[in-house]
Amino acid sequence: MNTPNDTLKADIHVSMLAESGRTNSFKVEASAYNNKLATSLHYNNNNPELKIKGLLNTETQFYKMNTGLPAAHMSIHRSDILIGDSLWAIEPSDIIYYKNHLTVDHFNIRHNDQHILISGLATDQATDSLLVNLQNVNIKYILNLINFHSVEFGGYASGEASLKSVFKSPDAKADLTVSHFTFQDGTMGTLQAHVNYNKPKEQIDIQAIADEGSGHYTQINGWVAPGRNDILLNIGARGTNLDFLKSFCGSFMDQIDARAYGDVQLVGPLSHGGPNLIGDIEASGKTHIAPLNTEYSFQHMKAKATRNKITLYNDTVYDREGHIGIVDGDLLHTNLSKLHYNINIQAQNLLGYDQKTFGNNTFCGTVYATGTCSIRGKSGETIIDIDASPEQGSTFEYNVSSPESVGQQDFIHWHDATPKNTTVVEPQQQEQPSEIDIPSDMKINFLIHANPNLTVKLLMDAATGDYITLHGDGVIHANYFNKGAFNMFGTYAINNGIYQLTIQNIIQKQFQFMPGSSITFSGDPFLSPLQLKAQYTVNGVSLSDLNLGNSFGGGTIRVNCLMNITGTPADPKVNFDMDLPHVDSNIKQMIYSTINGTDEMKQQVVYLLAIGRFYNKNTNNAVAEEANRQSQASLAMQSLISGTISQQFNNVLKTVVHNTNWNFGANISTGDEGWNNAEYEGLLSGRMLNNRLLFNGQFGYRDNSKSATNSSFIGDFDLRYLLHPNGNFAIRVYNQSNDRYFIKNTLNTQGIGLILKKDFNGIHDFFGIKKTKKKNKSKKIANKKENKK
Repeated sequence: MNTPNDTLKADIHVSMLAESGRTNSFKVEASAYNNKLATSLHYNNNNPELKIKGLLNTETQFYKMNTGLPAAHMSIHRSDILIGDSLWAIEPSDIIYYKNHLTVDHFNIRHNDQHILISGLATDQATDSLLVNLQNVNIKYILNLINFHSVEFGGYASGEASLKSVFKSPDAKADLTVSHFTFQDGTMGTLQAHVNYNKPKEQIDIQAIADEGSGHYTQINGWVAPGRNDILLNIGARGTNLDFLKSFCGSFMDQIDARAYGDVQLVGPLSHGGPNLIGDIEASGKTHIAPLNTEYSFQHMKAKATRNKITLYNDTVYDREGHIGIVDGDLLHTNLSKLHYNINIQAQNLLGYDQKTFGNNTFCGTVYATGTCSIRGKSGETIIDIDASPEQGSTFEYNVSSPESVGQQDFIHWHDATPKNTTVVEPQQQEQPSEIDIPSDMKINFLIHANPNLTVKLLMDAATGDYITLHGDGVIHANYFNKGAFNMFGTYAINNGIYQLTIQNIIQKQFQFMPGSSITFSGDPFLSPLQLKAQYTVNGVSLSDLNLGNSFGGGTIRVNCLMNITGTPADPKVNFDMDLPHVDSNIKQMIYSTINGTDEMKQQVVYLLAIGRFYNKNTNNAVAEEANRQSQASLAMQSLISGTISQQFNNVLKTVVHNTNWNFGANISTGDEGWNNAEYEGLLSGRMLNNRLLFNGQFGYRDNSKSATNSSFIGDFDLRYLLHPNGNFAIRVYNQSNDRYFIKNTLNTQGIGLILKKDFNGIHDFFGIKKTKKKNKSKKIANKKENKK
């Protein structure tokens, strides 16, 4: 403060701390001379979500009226206010004041078609009135100016308010229309409100209705008493939109399309905690659970709101296919803020997870489950606990080929880099920064009681589309954290499955996994020990390529190519072997004697997979032994072509048939005479009757059959019915065609029998003898001896 040239000048800085923790900054520049006061008022709310800052320039002349009363005439000069990203203009106007008399002449703040216009006369007479006219004014601006944030309202207000007898017995009323009215950012329709100041009770009475159309509306009747710091609004929900619940549950519910019916009260203090919701509501509609990507519908779901709690009572929800779940739980809050929630779902074949693609994660799938799901948390954190058994149609896919993609790790997003300034900010200065946006913590704990209903699919190579599909049993515990790693624990015992394998980016073969395979998870899935054994059957393999002698030259056999996978997904170890079913031990020994060591065994298996024939070591020097015998090179090429045709046909089937319970395929293989004795087969495997009936079949035709029966039909099948779901006790029925193989003269081999499987750690375990009985008997004898003493 100083007085140059008899002029009093003052610069005043004031910072007020709001409840949000931000500061409201004021700066007043004033100079007084010869009964005149020139002021410039600067304001900045330092709120990046809704910026309000600006400058108001005034000049006030102080004088005495003819009656001797002191008076003041304030001239408001053209000024600007920035609200959000909109520039509002304060138009020139005049305000005259003397005792019990206030004249406002066209005080107008406007932006395009929006304005706040104040004109009129305020005295102690009821015949004089001060009028306030609103046109499309965003009510959030007004609530920010008066720092009201107990609950959030939005919309654009139009209407007129009047104030009478301001200096004696104030009376006020208003009729407002608020378009696009929102409560807690939830759409409520168009609000028609009549507001009246109740002088005897010193409160503002409100009668309003928010109409969303189509017979949906919300009645609001009650009062607000700023002097008593109190509010009571009776809210009648008649199809009220529940979109506002996202402000409380948005961390896990990203979509809410539901409507409520019932009566509640918004009651309590305006500050020092805030109001509460009390009453009973019934809701119908649907909601989307973001972490699970599932949508659930509900009808007449009941909720009871008591002080700081909203309770759900064992109501039914439905997934998109009509499967049910029972929901109960609580939404806990502190005067409609600081939300905590604990919601429990009892699922019965309910769609519990539905992510169609990997996105930024390494897993996806569709899971129907029976069990429990608990959703609990608070603002900034959601924890989902799932304890369930998968039902029919469940799939879980894991991207083994991309270990670096352990989830979305870029969890810090910068919105603005302008520096923070807690003092008064001039209009030309930089803004303070917005806060760092850190997404909510999301933790999902899975306890999955895996069974053959669940199809586990491992993507081994994204480029070639190689994948492993498994069905099995086991208890798997998995932990997912959106800002951390994905871990799995438990042992998954494989009953059956397939491995779609690509050889040299050209040949695709589908291996069948054999019972006894397993994956043991102990944390990082990429470090899980693998014990997998799979086989691919090559039919009609000619023995002529092995040069075993003329007696074997025209014979063909079935060869099972075996693949043993050990190591870990991050560093797998693959070894190849072969098995010769339907061949006696002597012939097996003759064939194995032509293969020297593991390298040659691997060479033979790869050649069988790629060409469909045994590798002939003397191929490069081969000369036709018979005039009618095709060259070995030509036979190999024909085998390769037939394998390629089979692969393309299988690719077409895969795009047409979308069923995880059934696999269809085709196989074309040439014999020792090329296309003259080729085999054409259809392959079929599947599961029925809740995975209890397992079927594998091969049906087809062979040209130029040399069998004694001259039969060219191929009809092999293996049918198993699991008497116990784990497969330890089963009935097997099979048929195997013999006319393709030189070793048997009968047309077919059929069989029926029982399969009994038991894992044990010793003779006592095998017969179910418990050793604890002996220990207990010893303890009893010892106790008797002690008692005698």
